[in-house]
Amino acid sequence: MGSSAAASPVPLIRRARGCRLYDLRGARFLDLYRDGGGALLGHRAADSVTRMKSVLSQGLLSPVPSVWERRLVRVISSLFPDRIVTLFSSPARAREAVSRFLGVRVDASDVHDPAINGPPPVPPRAAFWRPFLPDAGMDGGAQVVLPLLPLTVCGAPSPVCFPEDPQDMDPFPDHVPGFVLAGALSALKRVQRSPKNQLVVDAGILRAVDSAAGWARRGPYVRATFAQSEYPRIVIEFLRAGVLLSPVYPGPSILPGECSPGEKRLLMDLFTSIPGG
Repeated sequence: MGSSAAASPVPLIRRARGCRLYDLRGARFLDLYRDGGGALLGHRAADSVTRMKSVLSQGLLSPVPSVWERRLVRVISSLFPDRIVTLFSSPARAREAVSRFLGVRVDASDVHDPAINGPPPVPPRAAFWRPFLPDAGMDGGAQVVLPLLPLTVCGAPSPVCFPEDPQDMDPFPDHVPGFVLAGALSALKRVQRSPKNQLVVDAGILRAVDSAAGWARRGPYVRATFAQSEYPRIVIEFLRAGVLLSPVYPGPSILPGECSPGEKRLLMDLFTSIPGG
């Protein structure tokens, strides 16, 4: 992912809904970070929350084998039909498995991110897949693909798509609580139902971002192109205005699928007017 985390004085958050966070004083923040994509469809996405509550009522809140593993793997496999899908309980566990498979250490910064780098010039060893990107996520023919699902809980589930069955895998695949898998499955199906694989963002916001110096966009994902040393200052200025950017340089931050007229004007002003941004 990114290479440097900005010091972002985010206040204590009392609740979250949609693309918004609310602190203890009731102040509202438009969340463009969204857990790096783990809350891509927003916090408390209705379909996913309902499904998670239903599965929680069945007691599936521990990491034990469940039918939801097979169901989620089946849907991910439909996106990557020529690969073997394995689930892990965290991004670190997933990268550990990729490192074992490739025979070389793979850190987060080693994984090609199409939202930041675009199509790779040569097939990478490992690449992320993100929903709502053109060219089916542009994994660039990577040997191993790590899908970033539109709903995760503390990084789980973290799937890996291998080109072949990784025999005698070490580390072994993980079990993930059934309610987490059910929420991820619901969110992924919602992505599949999206017209033309798009997250609909207001056209005015898109025009403002595309015309702004210091930013670049692919689909709903926005990355900084100005100096890394400037990024902490920009993050803080956005936060003071009520917008949370990705704390990691250069991002990506994620534009909202819905916002009020006031939030639209705020985003347009911030992306086009803050010096250095």
